[in-house]
Amino acid sequence: MRSKILIALTLACALRVAAGAQDAKSVLEVTIKNMGDVTSIQYSGSGAVFTLGQSLSPASPWPRVEVKSFTRTVDYDKLATRNEGVGPQGALATQFLAGDKAWGQAGANLTPASPAVTADRQLQIWLTPHGFLKGALAHKATVKRGQVMTVTFTTPSKHRVTGTISRDHLVEKVESWVDNSVLGDMHVEATYGGYRDFGGFKFPTTMVQKQGGFPVSDLTVTEAKAGAPLDLAVPDSVRQATPPPVRVTSEKLADGVWYLTGGSHHSVAVEFADHVAVIEAPLNEERSTAVIAEVKKLNPAKPIRYLVNTHHHFDHSGGLRTYVAEGATIVTHQSNQDFYEATFKAPHTLNPDRQWREKRKAKILAVGAKHALADGARTLEIHHIQGNPHNTGIVMAYLPKERLLVEVDVYTPPAPNAPPPASPAPAAVNLYENILRLNLDVDRIAPLHGRLVTVADLKTAVGK
Repeated sequence: MRSKILIALTLACALRVAAGAQDAKSVLEVTIKNMGDVTSIQYSGSGAVFTLGQSLSPASPWPRVEVKSFTRTVDYDKLATRNEGVGPQGALATQFLAGDKAWGQAGANLTPASPAVTADRQLQIWLTPHGFLKGALAHKATVKRGQVMTVTFTTPSKHRVTGTISRDHLVEKVESWVDNSVLGDMHVEATYGGYRDFGGFKFPTTMVQKQGGFPVSDLTVTEAKAGAPLDLAVPDSVRQATPPPVRVTSEKLADGVWYLTGGSHHSVAVEFADHVAVIEAPLNEERSTAVIAEVKKLNPAKPIRYLVNTHHHFDHSGGLRTYVAEGATIVTHQSNQDFYEATFKAPHTLNPDRQWREKRKAKILAVGAKHALADGARTLEIHHIQGNPHNTGIVMAYLPKERLLVEVDVYTPPAPNAPPPASPAPAAVNLYENILRLNLDVDRIAPLHGRLVTVADLKTAVGK
């Protein structure tokens, strides 16, 4: 009897799913007929884009960059896009996607995109109004009826995409979730309005996309046309490119102090009597895992007890969760505490990282203007860089005995023998003023971008 009931329930569920899919198909077909069945679209206009993860403070919106003009071409059949734009400083880098390959071009320079960027550009096709309709029709969507119709489907890249279709059969909103090293399963939401007829098909004139709760684009479309050709040949350098391995090299700066480089973002390891402190966990889990392995090779008997985080920008906090899983205490400015308490608990189900798998509770040491890590033989001072225009909560690390300053983003040295900048960078000037204000006796600077320099190089850069 029980088996018959289970069979009946299973059959009923299957019938409901099939009915839902059939209902979704009819909704989609009517909407496609209303909006236009197009194979490709080219649209252009102006507006703004916003730099994800680079806000002045954790609660601030992403920084805005004006876009004087943009043109985007999307071929839905070929799964291809081309994005071009002009910003305040001239032409922006052109972005390409052709199938499973993505790249960028600035001038004559081609840059292959990472798998994560490629997946994001593929998702962006499904987030467009017509892309959503085509994706939903092709991938067994389901529908939920109400004041509006909500249609959901899963892309070949396993992204769940949900769209809202109005009663007059226009796509009003499309949302999904993507993996982010800091925010975890990050919500992405695109909203569309002001639909117009552009020569036989309907397209929105206002397009706003949010990621992580803040806008990443706010565009006004003035022109759109269907059937625009987009024949992209993947360059050989892109087709043959393989992601470079994560590489960490160590340079001894003093007894028990190492400069951990080998990529675009560096760290510094400082040895104490019974533990190690690491300054900075940039980029992602892969980078942090490699840095931790190098630190353990240099100090096999001492645990990493502290991770000093300079600021919350995503390229400098993307590897923090790995140190949480390692058991380290995260030392950061007090303005970041609420933000990190939330992000360290954020679900990472799309790409489970070590901290999500191990469920280790984060330990945060929030500091103010100054804090010192010391054991009697060595002192590591952490100073808030007051008034810095780059980030309100940014800190620098200072080793008094070694006369060594560790900082990032506020001063990045140019290549050796390069001429000084035409005008000093405000963030670098502010750094120098803070060094004077705190009366720090600095000899060398270990930037977490670039190369080791002396304080004389900083003075030259700021015109002192």
